[in-house]
Amino acid sequence: MEHLNFGTQLLTLCEIFNEQFFVIPDYQRGYAWEKKQVEELLNDIKHLMDDGVDLKHYTGTIVLSQPDNTSNEYHVVDGQQRLTTLSVVLHVLSTYLSGDEKSNFIKKYLWRGEIGSEQAVLTLNKDTRKYFENVIITEHESSTELATLEAHNRLLECKQVTKKWFITELGDASSLQRIKTIQNTIENELGFLVYAPKEDDETGVMFEVINNRGKGLSELEKVKNYLIYCSVKLKAKTLRKKIDDGWSEILFNLNAAKKIFTEDEAAFLRYCVTVYFSASKNEGQYGYNLIKERFNLDVAMHDAEKRNAMVQALEAFVEFLKHAALWYARLYGRVHNGLSNELLPVLDKLRGQERHASIMPLFLALTIKQGQAPTELARLLNLVEILNFRVYMAKGITPRNDTGQADLFAYAAQYYHNQGIDGLLKTLDDNELDISTEEQALEYRLVYFTQRHSPESKFKQSFVLEQDTYDDFYNWTGIRYFLMNYEAELQPNRTIDIDKILKMRAEGKSADYYSVEHVWASNNRSEDNNRPQDKFQKRRLGNFTLLEFRINSKISNADISEKIDTLYEASSSPDVSHLVHVQKMCEDGRTAIKELEGRRKGKDYYKDISDLLNDKQEKRYIDFATQRWSTEHYFGNNHVLARLEAETVSD
Repeated sequence: MEHLNFGTQLLTLCEIFNEQFFVIPDYQRGYAWEKKQVEELLNDIKHLMDDGVDLKHYTGTIVLSQPDNTSNEYHVVDGQQRLTTLSVVLHVLSTYLSGDEKSNFIKKYLWRGEIGSEQAVLTLNKDTRKYFENVIITEHESSTELATLEAHNRLLECKQVTKKWFITELGDASSLQRIKTIQNTIENELGFLVYAPKEDDETGVMFEVINNRGKGLSELEKVKNYLIYCSVKLKAKTLRKKIDDGWSEILFNLNAAKKIFTEDEAAFLRYCVTVYFSASKNEGQYGYNLIKERFNLDVAMHDAEKRNAMVQALEAFVEFLKHAALWYARLYGRVHNGLSNELLPVLDKLRGQERHASIMPLFLALTIKQGQAPTELARLLNLVEILNFRVYMAKGITPRNDTGQADLFAYAAQYYHNQGIDGLLKTLDDNELDISTEEQALEYRLVYFTQRHSPESKFKQSFVLEQDTYDDFYNWTGIRYFLMNYEAELQPNRTIDIDKILKMRAEGKSADYYSVEHVWASNNRSEDNNRPQDKFQKRRLGNFTLLEFRINSKISNADISEKIDTLYEASSSPDVSHLVHVQKMCEDGRTAIKELEGRRKGKDYYKDISDLLNDKQEKRYIDFATQRWSTEHYFGNNHVLARLEAETVSD
């Protein structure tokens, strides 16, 4: 392939693939196109066919780089999504060809080499390579190659959408003429601008062009491109290799964490720069720009000492991103290899909370800095879990989801960068405590934050529904997590599967899914018990339990007394709930029913049963919550409470 520049000419797939091999480097993200993008490309092909104009149609840009000592192999720097999709389209097209024509077509676009040692013309990165070759671009699909990553699922969807499109376009007859029209359009009428510089300074320019030409790159992709650009401009080949290898690890671990969408990557980068660069909350929103500012090439290009310092700084930043992605995989993907068992329970609890925006910089600062001290790390992460629940998950505690977020981000950066006890406590101006370590200072700071935003009285009140409100605990986003923790408290020797509360109804099977259910069903006796006092009882926290979906489906709208009796009397049945808090609810419910024994079963009968049961359940729930999410065992708790009380009095 000739050395080309942007805009010189449009090349067809026939010209691009002529005797060339293409590789998606491991530092590139996996296949990310969704059904919509695949259908748009197929619609472009259809429009070209229907237009009947024999002209090249601009389809996109492909940017390649040629590694040293290769003559016909190119790395795909930009355009991999489109090139991968077209390879799938070419594969499906090949299934409609036969004989020598099919053999020659496959050799040109899909597989080359002797039988038994064929090489794919397009090689994907290591996460998707085997799946692509064994399932997607073959007629002999492997029955053992399972989709384990989102990129695998998207590749399979791409193939399915493409096969359906061919069936629609060709109809039942699959006419030879129509096949030829599709083949000619794909091979000769799709036009691409191709740029293929050597691995020299042009590569650095190329990455900056990609970043700034308005293409929809994620912030993380822009950062990768800029770091590679820096390595080339600084003539630092070792750094370039560390970036390539490091990015492969970063993407692998983000995949394992199932954080593969653009917004996930943006959040990851935001948390990382917040900690690493001590960035403000606002600065963290623009991670790519911040990194360009902090790693300014102008000051390092012409001074050997500054150049070396810059190279070392870039290497250290890539290393930080690698560690951060690994802890993402440990938290969200349960990748626990080499991890102390002390940390597993708190990682599960944090994962179950779902809402993490305010605490993730703290999580990264603590894990990366304290990863080799599991006991201390577990203690601090448990405090972070308490803070997150009390401040950001408990109902109605803060007016906004990001209340106090800037403070937490600052604590994370101060702690990570060893800014000392004074740095962590400077806004408190507190010299009365004997604080000797940064860990104690951080504990004190986080306890103060928790108690200031979610004091004991306010936290307790968050579990009580006001009579004149239309709030409904069924809509509380933290209710499943709360009830699962309550169940864990009642069964301390049993491992509670957090995944059973994370699954949504569409994902779960009846045997492995816990749903939040009304004890007094919302639709039960709705014609008779439709008064405000009835609706109030049905919305209270005490009216909710977790139930296995298979059980609730059988009794969902039964009378409250019938539902309690059914659950209670089925204790010896294999279909009964094995959740202890459900059994406690049944015991309290039967006590309430007994108190009303002999009463006529009118409107107030069901309301009064619910009222008695709600009172009992809510007391148990509140007693549990105040112990479970207490800060009393953390450094300086009593001092914090006294200080806050004094501040309240002075106000």
